[in-house]
Amino acid sequence: MGLRRWWLLGAATAVGLAACVTLPQPKTISVPATARTETRHILYAPTVWRGEVRLVRPLIVTKTATLTLLPGTRVYFDLPEPKAGEDPEPWIRVLGSLVALGTPEAPIEITSVPLRNNEFEDVISFEKAKEAHLRRVVFERGPWAVHSHFTPVEFEDCTFRNNYGGVRFQGGRVVIRGCRFEENRIGIRCLNSSPVIEENWFVGNLTGIFFRQGVTGAVLRRNNFDDREYDLKLGEAQTDDVDAGNNWWKADEKGRLADRIFDGADSEGVGRVNVEPRLPVPWGTPERKK
Repeated sequence: MGLRRWWLLGAATAVGLAACVTLPQPKTISVPATARTETRHILYAPTVWRGEVRLVRPLIVTKTATLTLLPGTRVYFDLPEPKAGEDPEPWIRVLGSLVALGTPEAPIEITSVPLRNNEFEDVISFEKAKEAHLRRVVFERGPWAVHSHFTPVEFEDCTFRNNYGGVRFQGGRVVIRGCRFEENRIGIRCLNSSPVIEENWFVGNLTGIFFRQGVTGAVLRRNNFDDREYDLKLGEAQTDDVDAGNNWWKADEKGRLADRIFDGADSEGVGRVNVEPRLPVPWGTPERKK
């Protein structure tokens, strides 16, 4: 089933969720015997991955290189735990470009073999990279799926499921559209940026979106929220107000929307969140399209 179709069907299912329960995850999963093991540490030239790829050491995509993941590619990260006292490296550090464009029939899947739901590592890190475009990519079982510094990144119809976090970033033009963040500790965390976040589902995360500080002019609309602790949280240094109108909030059905938003009403000096107008039904449902 294509991700786009799955996303719409999942949207209808999630409407009835009052609270989500994280299912136990196995400590390790099996890597198919047919997977090709990638042992290179640095890419200098354009490189294409297809089929099943097992990564056993951190990889650097230099400024002269573009890493392309073809539709249907499955990447298994089978990296050892960092040694005590060492700063963990990103599993893939991108200085050049990354293009991962799945299709409804053949999404791209990225998963960690050992369960690594921690806040200290990144699966993919963009560091002043040229560009990155991800469409219909599924991230599972990892730490932070994507960490971006001052890089133009577009996410379209991607899924972030059972990770420590989905996407964290600062600077650069970041567009997150039509994605699903499910059962992560944090869906999105950002600072010093003006992101476009629209038409996404946030389901069962501890926190859906965390605007840490310096977020100005964010476009936050037509999203559906059904998280466990906070749907939208502003950090103590986030002094600007946030316009969060034209979104749907599950907590609103029980009159508990204020409990799912942390802003200036909870801490002096923090900006305020404006939720008006509120969508009466989740975005993407047939009722909304009429």
